[in-house]
Amino acid sequence: MNMQSAVTRNNRGIAFLEKGVHEEALLEFKAAAQLMYSFTQELKKKHLNDSAESDCGSQEDQPRESFTECIPSERTIYTENSFICSTPIIMLNSDEPSTACTIESASILLNMALCYHLNSMRTNPMQGVLQNAINLYEMAYGLAIQVHEDVRSQKIIMTALNNLGQLNYELGEFETAQLYLNDLSTYINYLGEDVEKAVLGDLHECMLNCLVLKNPHAGAAAA
Repeated sequence: MNMQSAVTRNNRGIAFLEKGVHEEALLEFKAAAQLMYSFTQELKKKHLNDSAESDCGSQEDQPRESFTECIPSERTIYTENSFICSTPIIMLNSDEPSTACTIESASILLNMALCYHLNSMRTNPMQGVLQNAINLYEMAYGLAIQVHEDVRSQKIIMTALNNLGQLNYELGEFETAQLYLNDLSTYINYLGEDVEKAVLGDLHECMLNCLVLKNPHAGAAAA
């Protein structure tokens, strides 16, 4: 089944990522993304067929869909840059019903973005590699924000916005970085006390980053 295979490849990618083997990790995440895409296409087709049968008055019980629990890894990947949220997302199969795989897809994209991001730090950062990370973070954020009421989205949204801010800051795009960090601050305020316990560490780290990563030219411009 594509879903179970996607979960396996995602988690295998994390194992490589934790060992610093970024090339192998990236291959696993890409495979997971392809498998997840195939699964979501099958799921959409099934929903269309189910809707058609329902319109025809079919009363047959439909099988439950696979659902995955997406949780932060217990190990934060070490990075010399303390402003990066570097905890990937592990996927665990469960038997709860689900009607979509938005969070699952976003989790894989986030892990892939993190792989590009961390790999750029140990080599000479190439614009193409950094742009891949930026694009994937934005895609992961775009999916997660669609289902922001799902508590599993909190880790993805905060990590994506934080790391987009950090990346643009490193590239000298200070105004763009500030926009992402402002969005991050707004999102944290929106969560209030509804933040998941598993992401409290990320929340505190992100709050600090919002305070520290300021546009160095802002004060001069104001003066």
